[in-house]
Amino acid sequence: MSGCASTRPPGAGTALDAATTAYALDHGYSEANPLLSGIGDPYLTALAVVGLKQGVKYALHEYGGLSEECAHDGIETAGMAAGGWNLATIAGAATGPGLLVSALFGGGYWLWSDGQSACR
Repeated sequence: MSGCASTRPPGAGTALDAATTAYALDHGYSEANPLLSGIGDPYLTALAVVGLKQGVKYALHEYGGLSEECAHDGIETAGMAAGGWNLATIAGAATGPGLLVSALFGGGYWLWSDGQSACR
């Protein structure tokens, strides 16, 4: 992952997703992402969330042809949506409200970060 050093560092979406993942797993919830579900330890899983997001960000920029800013904004938006879903799940929300919270967090971050202009 040394190539990822040229990628923007983790942002708010990655931090929210990793923190809420660690909290949820530490409080009896299970990981839904099959790439991460076998890790077992809540804090190692949260660290893997960060690594996975940084790796995808790097791949989108280096191999997918996206600008560094667009790749960053896209992955951080996805992280915000995932973090919103995690918060809704922890709060006991059903699927419908959970999806709404997820969309609001992700869409709100995309608008706040001006992702559309970054990805032109």
